[in-house]
Amino acid sequence: MGLLSIIVPVYNNIKYLRQCINSILNQEYRNIEVILVDDGSTDGSSELCDEYQRTDNRIQVIHKKNEGCMKARWYGLRRSKGRYIGFVDSDDWIDPDMYSVLMSAAKEKNCDIVSMGYKVVFDEQKEMRMDDDTLNGYYEKGKNLDLFLANMMFDADKRKRGVQPSLCTKVIKRELLMQSFNGADLKITMGEDAAIFYSCCLKMKNIYIMREYKYFYRVHDTSMCRSLTIDNFNEFYMFYQYMQTLFLEYGNPYGLPDQLKQYIWTFLEQGINQVFHIMLKRNYVFPYINIERGSDIILYGAGGVGQSYYDQIMDNHYCNIVFWADKNVNISKNIIHPSHISRAGNMKILIAVKKRELADEIVAELLDLGINRERLVWICPQEIPVI
Repeated sequence: MGLLSIIVPVYNNIKYLRQCINSILNQEYRNIEVILVDDGSTDGSSELCDEYQRTDNRIQVIHKKNEGCMKARWYGLRRSKGRYIGFVDSDDWIDPDMYSVLMSAAKEKNCDIVSMGYKVVFDEQKEMRMDDDTLNGYYEKGKNLDLFLANMMFDADKRKRGVQPSLCTKVIKRELLMQSFNGADLKITMGEDAAIFYSCCLKMKNIYIMREYKYFYRVHDTSMCRSLTIDNFNEFYMFYQYMQTLFLEYGNPYGLPDQLKQYIWTFLEQGINQVFHIMLKRNYVFPYINIERGSDIILYGAGGVGQSYYDQIMDNHYCNIVFWADKNVNISKNIIHPSHISRAGNMKILIAVKKRELADEIVAELLDLGINRERLVWICPQEIPVI
C-alpha cells in the first residue's frame, strides 16, 4: 500500500513521549517512516527522540528552534517521503491497528483523505468518543462531494459542526498537504488543524469518513483546552482572517463564509464557557403569530427549542404554559410525560423541536392518543442570529 510518513511535533512532553512513540512503532502497518520534529524542547524530550532514532531505523529526528506546531509539521512534511501522511501529537497515543484501518480504506477507493473519530481521555480514566456523525460516509467529486463541502465546517440543517478537522485522525495524500501548507499562514497557533484540513478539502477529489475510534487524545493540565486564555481569542482571530482570505479564491459555491462564521461561533461558545464560566444558549423566536395572547397552551419539547420558548414566556407572560411535556421527565420537575396530555383539556399544543421529521413523529404519536389535529402547532424554529 506504499510508504506512510507519520509526523510527530515534540515540545516538552517527556512525561508522555514514550507511550506516544511506542504506540506508533507497534503499528500493524509496518511500511512507515516516523519523523520526530523536536521543536526546541528543554525537558529531555530532545534526547529521548535521539535515543529512539538510534534503536529503530524507521525513525528520523529533526531538531529546530521553538516556533510552534504549525511550523514543526511543515518541517516534517518537507522531509517526508510517503505517499500518505499521518500526524500524531506527542502527548497522545494510537491503537495498534489505526493506520492499517486507515490505509486499507485509502487503498480501496484511492482516497485523497481518510478520516476517523477519536477518544478524548481525561486523567487516564474517563473516555468520551468524538466523531463526525453528521458526515460519515464516502464523498466523491462529480457525485456527492458538493454536499460534503457545503457542510464541512458547519452542518446548517443539524446545527452542529461538520467534519472534525484534527489532522491526527487522518491519512492525507502528501501532495494535498504540500499545496495547503505552501499557501498557509504558518504563524497560526489556534485553529492550525482547521486551516490546513479545510484547505485540503477544497482541493481533494474524494474523502472517506469512517466511524472508528482509534486515536486517543489526552486531556491534562497543560492541554490547550484546559488552558484557554483571553489571549487565545486574538490568536483565533488570525485563523479567521486567514480562512477569509483562503475562501476568496473559491467564491461562495458552498456557503463558505457562513460556514466559517458558524464554525467560529462554536469555538467562541466553548471559549466563553471556559474563560468566563458562562454557558451560552441558542435562542429561538417564539411563534407568537400562531399562539393567541393570553391563551393556555401545552409546550411539547424540553430541548434547546423548548427551553428557549419556555424562558421567553416566563419572562414576558405572553401566554400561559399550563403543562410542559417531554419524554425525558428528568430534565426538570416541571415536565410531564406526553402520555398525560390527552387528559389535559383542549388547549393548543405547541411542538418545540427543530426537525420536521421529529415533529411529524410527535404529531403521529399525539394523534394515536386521540388528540385532535387542529390543536397541534409546529413552526420551523427560527434561530435568533448571534453573528
